[in-house]
Parts: sequence; structure tokens; C-alpha cells
Amino acid sequence: MYLDVEDGVLKNIKMTGSGCSISQSSASLMSAAVKGKPLDQVRATVAMFKELMTVQESTLAHDGEAPKVDIRALGELAALQGVIKFPVRIKCATLAWNTMVQGLDEIP
Repeated sequence: MYLDVEDGVLKNIKMTGSGCSISQSSASLMSAAVKGKPLDQVRATVAMFKELMTVQESTLAHDGEAPKVDIRALGELAALQGVIKFPVRIKCATLAWNTMVQGLDEIP
């Protein structure tokens, strides 16, 4: 993974690799969601996405209910909410996210 951080902003992100369709689509959606954003906003997006991947389906925000995770705030990332129905696939969806966080943590 290549991360280009300048002045506290994730200017560019590039990934190469192979994997299942869930890991590939999650990585693609992640890149689009965080590119060009300040690092604090990137980390907030990561936290929100990871929260989505750990909640029960019944706690997702839907019309009129008190949300634990507001899926509307996730934008296109909400397309991955169905993954929570298949716990074995959650690692697929979060792989690129964990890799990005590790890369961000290693930036001096």
C-alpha cells in the first residue's frame, strides 16, 4: 500500500494485491472515501466503518430508530453492510482498512 500524506492530508492512496470480491471492493470503496481527506477525518471514517463491521444488523440506523451506526453517513461504504450477516467475511472487508491504519501509524 502506498500512502501519500502531505500537511496532514491523505493526498493519495494506492493498493495492489489480490483477494476475494469483498476485500477488493472494500479496498476500492475505502480509497475513494479517504483520498484527499485530513488524517483525522480518515481515522474517523475508519472507526465508523469498523463499527459497522462489528454491530448487529438490528443496531443499524434506519428511519426513526436511534442509530448506533448511521449508515447514511457512510455513503457508498454502506454497500458493505451486508457483510455483517457473514461473520467469516468481516476480515475480508476490513483487511485493507487495517493495512491503511498500520501504514498511517508508521508515518513519522
